[in-house]
Amino acid sequence: MSEAEYARLLDDVSHAFAEGDQDNARMPGQVMSMRRAANDNSIEWPLIPFPSDFHAS
Repeated sequence: MSEAEYARLLDDVSHAFAEGDQDNARMPGQVMSMRRAANDNSIEWPLIPFPSDFHAS
C-alpha cells in the first residue's frame, strides 16, 4: 500500500467517524418512554442471604 493510498484510507475512516449535525439530534416532542422489561412483575424481590458456609468465586 502506497503512502497516498494510506492517507486516503485514513481520510475515509475519519470522515466515517466524524459527527454530523443530525447524528445526536432528537426531533422536538419525540421523547421515548422507558421500555418495560418482559419479566418485570413490578415487585421488589427480597434479599436472600447465602448460608454462612457457602463460598463462591
